Amino acid sequence: MGGNQKTKEKIYVSAKWISCVAMLTALVVVLGYIPGIPILTGKIYWCDFAIFTAAYLLDPLGATIVGGIGSSFFDLFGINGTAYNAIPSLIIHGLQGLSASLIFMLLKKAFGKGAGNLREGIIAAISSVLPALIVIFGYFVKRITWEAKPAAVALLKMPANVLQEVIGIAVAIIICYACRLKEQLLRARLLPSLKRKIDVSKAEDETQSEAENAEQNPNESAEENPTESTGQNPNKDAEENPIEK
Repeated sequence: MGGNQKTKEKIYVSAKWISCVAMLTALVVVLGYIPGIPILTGKIYWCDFAIFTAAYLLDPLGATIVGGIGSSFFDLFGINGTAYNAIPSLIIHGLQGLSASLIFMLLKKAFGKGAGNLREGIIAAISSVLPALIVIFGYFVKRITWEAKPAAVALLKMPANVLQEVIGIAVAIIICYACRLKEQLLRARLLPSLKRKIDVSKAEDETQSEAENAEQNPNESAEENPTESTGQNPNKDAEENPIEK
């Protein structure tokens, strides 16, 4: 029976998963309060490294929540008066987290079987290129459409976004792989998963055993509940003939 064991994965939202997603989402909000590094064409902020970290540690759903909700919450409740940016931030950084985690999972599945820490770090860097481009061009389009700025002004601000994404990817890879954070979380069994493996063969065996027991003991329920099996109420005659009683 052990050789015919069958398993399937089922979505399972655990308390560990909720806690990790909540902590990383809060980290994105807190990092927004750190003053940006001013450069010639704009400022560099720190929230991207937390989003990429979530993409390397969590599943696509968790990374999407961390990126989209974390960024939009900062815009809504921040002190910079950027509440009007909440919807663009939700879309842009939500897509950033989703694409980074999804591409990372696909590349790891294709090329990272049995990969070491260094190799997985390289896969993480490659998987972050498209998400970074989504943010860079997403903010370019946002400035033209949402803020109604000239294309030349939006183009001048792109280098700050490029540098911000490069720094975000580098810091996330250093934390997760150079500092071996992910490896330590895996060893301590602190890294959550949105999916849980279920032993299908065991569940089928239990169902089959219950069916066989029901067939072998068809009169078991009747013996336990004689009133239900006979359909008669023992107090019925007494109620109908109180004189005889």
